[in-house]
Amino acid sequence: MKYFNILYNSFLWSLVIALTSFKSEWLEMRMNIGLLLFGVWIALFIILSLISIKKTLNMSFIFSIINLIVCLGYLAVLYGIERLSIVPASIIREGLNMTSVSFNTINTVLIVFLLVGLVIIFFTSASNKKRRDIFS
Repeated sequence: MKYFNILYNSFLWSLVIALTSFKSEWLEMRMNIGLLLFGVWIALFIILSLISIKKTLNMSFIFSIINLIVCLGYLAVLYGIERLSIVPASIIREGLNMTSVSFNTINTVLIVFLLVGLVIIFFTSASNKKRRDIFS
């Protein structure tokens, strides 16, 4: 499940990079920021997966929840709470080239992914800790 932790946290970082890039009008007018989101997500996932082969990455539940809070806090300061409910959905929708899907649908899927992801990481971390305690 270490790959799910990498997938989850790299998604948060790629979302922050894409939303920060979206603030640049020059960049936003010249490229599809949604493709940047998915490209950075894939690149970060591959890089972190390769690093995790040689070195143990400690992306535990605590790390993931702090990462989520810091990323959401940064984005809330950058965009404000009201715009934060629209901009990520529009970027994801643009990246998927699915303009017929509503913002509410994308936001629902995004929130479910973030919350269910944390739950999966929590139970994975708890089971790994229990397993370590048994074999110690």
